Amino acid sequence: REILLRAAAQTLPEDVAVTVPLMYPAWDWQSCKRDMIVNYNGQLYRVLNTPTDNRPPDAEGMLAVYRPIDREHAGTADDPIPWVYGMDCHAGKCYRYNGKVYQVAEGGDMIPCTWPPDTPGMWQWEEVQA
Repeated sequence: REILLRAAAQTLPEDVAVTVPLMYPAWDWQSCKRDMIVNYNGQLYRVLNTPTDNRPPDAEGMLAVYRPIDREHAGTADDPIPWVYGMDCHAGKCYRYNGKVYQVAEGGDMIPCTWPPDTPGMWQWEEVQA
């Protein structure tokens, strides 16, 4: 029965998936297939391409294989999205990083985003004053 529930969970939209992370299999690169969702250290990732080696989702160079799924947040200054390396960051949305809130500048979509919000000189990030 657990196998059936886990298989059904793969069909859930991402905004629903993040509410039930334990329904997703723990990351195992040999079991990953394109379009499935896996749980790696409590963070859900969408598998974009079937992996060919054992580097985990958060390893350098793996953004073409795995993309982190955002947890439920509005992306506003009052409800910023926790920033995760490699996530898709969209213009106008707010993200929390190291205790501060940052907004992506208009026209500054970063897909995937490999620059932490506090990266010096990154015009795409603007700190939001509380």
